[in-house]
Amino acid sequence: MKFPFAIASALVLLLAVSSCEKHSTDHGDEHMVPAIFRLLLVSQTDTATATWSDLDGPGGNQPQTTTLQLRPGTYQGRLEIFTADGDTLTTVIRQQGTEHQLFYTPSSTLANIVTITIADRDARGMPLGLETSWEIKQVQAPISSSIRIQLYHYEPNTKDGQSPSTETDADISVPVKVVVP
Repeated sequence: MKFPFAIASALVLLLAVSSCEKHSTDHGDEHMVPAIFRLLLVSQTDTATATWSDLDGPGGNQPQTTTLQLRPGTYQGRLEIFTADGDTLTTVIRQQGTEHQLFYTPSSTLANIVTITIADRDARGMPLGLETSWEIKQVQAPISSSIRIQLYHYEPNTKDGQSPSTETDADISVPVKVVVP
């Protein structure tokens, strides 16, 4: 009786391991793993940038990050996403916009100070998130915290523009410092 159980266990393990590898979308495109995020924010008087990178993938070394330093005011933002090899994923995500959406979540410390609005839309008119508008309120003293950025992948025609998907392509945290002008 132990032998059939061992075979069944081995098959379950094999299926689990193979499901963790790269997968294909319904379009037949090989799904590439995001490894580098570059965030550029521009206001009338300031430019702020941050980079998050995890070149060896989950479970290896800690991601390398730079801090996004912001002043009170309105910024227009652009997010660029790359593979570990430096290949751009931004264009693919934009082209397959009906199957992707980015969500930006300020930490509880920044929730009343930073407001992020999605500025771009997919082919069906729903939010995408590669382009954003940021409103930063005045602070009395510098505040350091973070913004969580999640890239969700949707099956065709399941994106409603408001709800996260059950499939996450990336979930990162970018350090943020809001400074006194």
